Amino acid sequence: MGLVDLVKSRVNGRPPIELDQLRSSKPLQNPTVTIQMCEDGSALIEAPLDVKNDRLSKAIKKWSKTDSTRKFELEPVGAFVFSLCDGQHTFEKISKKLRDKYKMNRLEADASLTAFLQTLSQRGLITLMVAKK
Repeated sequence: MGLVDLVKSRVNGRPPIELDQLRSSKPLQNPTVTIQMCEDGSALIEAPLDVKNDRLSKAIKKWSKTDSTRKFELEPVGAFVFSLCDGQHTFEKISKKLRDKYKMNRLEADASLTAFLQTLSQRGLITLMVAKK
């Protein structure tokens, strides 16, 4: 583990996931997220905003009349991957399905999948279920 990884683990409060743990992890969609599939294979995702439950936050939200959800649009490959984040498919199985459906090699599929799952996780759309050592 390099210095950057060590700092990230201290800042995030979570140790980094090792490669073998990542391969056996099972991505799971946030249950509060709604997904609408489009005819072209893309998807529209809506997730509720995390709002504090104090008076000031409620007053600001009411006054500003802002939407209480975040909206994301996924292109067909992203929608395909997101649909497989059901807690049943492992990273390895999703990678294999990507390689088969989109004719990718293993390195391309794994790198793309890792980056995409990290983005989904950071936005609170999925959680990676990782088995303990």
